[in-house]
Amino acid sequence: MTATSHERPEIASSWARSVLSGVAPAGLRLDDVGVEFDPSSRLLRAAAPVLEKLADTLLDTRYNLLLADRDGHIVYRWFADRRLENVLDDLGIRPGVTGAEDVIGTNAIGTTLEIRRGIAVYGEEHFIEPFKPYSCYGHPIISPVTRRVEGVLDISCQARDANPLLAPFLVRAVEEIELRLVDLSKTSERVLMAAFQAEPWLRSRAVAALGEDVVLTNKAAVDLLSPSDYASMRLLADELDRASEHRTRVHLSSGLEVDVHLSRVSGAGTGTLFRFIPAEQRRHSATPPARDAGQVPGMSGPVLIHGPSGAGRSTEARKLAPDAVHLDCTDATTLGEQAWTASLRTALARDVPTCLENIDLLPPALVPLVVDAVAAGRRLILTSAPVRGLSGPHLALASIVIDKRELAGLQERASEIGTLAMRLVRDLDPAANVRLIPSVIETLAARPWPGNLHELRAVMAEVLKRRSSGDVTVQDLPEHYRTTIRARHLARRERAERAAIIDALTEHDGNKAHAAKDLGISRTTLYARMRALKIDF
Repeated sequence: MTATSHERPEIASSWARSVLSGVAPAGLRLDDVGVEFDPSSRLLRAAAPVLEKLADTLLDTRYNLLLADRDGHIVYRWFADRRLENVLDDLGIRPGVTGAEDVIGTNAIGTTLEIRRGIAVYGEEHFIEPFKPYSCYGHPIISPVTRRVEGVLDISCQARDANPLLAPFLVRAVEEIELRLVDLSKTSERVLMAAFQAEPWLRSRAVAALGEDVVLTNKAAVDLLSPSDYASMRLLADELDRASEHRTRVHLSSGLEVDVHLSRVSGAGTGTLFRFIPAEQRRHSATPPARDAGQVPGMSGPVLIHGPSGAGRSTEARKLAPDAVHLDCTDATTLGEQAWTASLRTALARDVPTCLENIDLLPPALVPLVVDAVAAGRRLILTSAPVRGLSGPHLALASIVIDKRELAGLQERASEIGTLAMRLVRDLDPAANVRLIPSVIETLAARPWPGNLHELRAVMAEVLKRRSSGDVTVQDLPEHYRTTIRARHLARRERAERAAIIDALTEHDGNKAHAAKDLGISRTTLYARMRALKIDF
């Protein structure tokens, strides 16, 4: 049977996706591809009593139950018909293993997640051969608070036992789970939802709300924002004081510049509302005003660009004056002070911009020469380590430059991390067609980055060795950079606890059960503390 032979378009489309994903019609045994899941997750806590009641109802039938999370991973199985259990076991589809369409083809879990609505898949409509003797009904579980798909409930049976009444039976069960999700949802999420719905700008401007596990947007915000923008928004929210508000201007990943007004929602924890207003377009005259030959845009005199090593001082200098003559004070030792001095005098005598890098390493005997050039108003761009760390003649030189531009270290530029990383990707491989997903940007933004842009460049070079196209995931990062270590707002005791948990997880290669045993706590407690301390591992 081919996809085109199916009368139902949703099944035909699913078969087409399965073919494109390379799913083998004979079925593929899935060995060692399961993930650990939280047995105390909100989905399982909400579904547990409903599943227990369903199992009692179906006890003497040949119907079976499966529950999957929002990523399609099986988190619960119950069988009245052991034959289906054997089929799934033979395929390796056990708790923790995915039922996604791109792995096992058309089925009531993966296809439901793709189309975000309930579907029945009858016998021969399944893509892989082992499923064809069975029919299954799947329905998405959608949180009434966040409107996000939380999972899929599935009822399966032999094809000859398919019954159209199973669909409404399944829907009623899902509605019960969704109501329990509301009861279990955090008060902070309900408060955030109420604030979002009451926002006066909701119908006229782009508005978004971010909570710990919630993202709410109106249509205007959906059209405006891309996935990487949400990561930048979360970083801005992290820097916002509690019960405060802030206005700033940001560049979105699309290149559009917008004004952002963000404010904390009282009673919603870290919940934050964002209102977006496109910045006014700058007006450019048709004919730009003429300027003197050699004049550098953005410079009215000598400029000092200072900041820590790797903060992008050289890049900023080249942006300011692309055609400037560049001299690096670190070359004075290599070339010899006499030869390097001659090059410096020649450059300063010419009527062109000169960039003198690393003046903190300038031989002291040459400082007066540069001081005279600054005092004469020469077109100079100087770079150095942070001014506060200079002393003696180098501090004196820095002090007489009026136009000082300080570059912060990468750790202080968290909201720019996505843009900077992609800029480095393009520099490293202009042909690379990759996208950083929000979790990757947040993970990178959480790092301390002692090596600043040099270190980030090295990380992105490693990423490109693993992936040259498609979405970059956390698993594509070098192993040491995969753990989110966001601890800026934690107390000292919490930071110590967080470090101990991360060390245990690292020691046991991310195995939660072994890490919990090592820490002397239950796995449930470990999951709870990881959520509280924002540990993603």
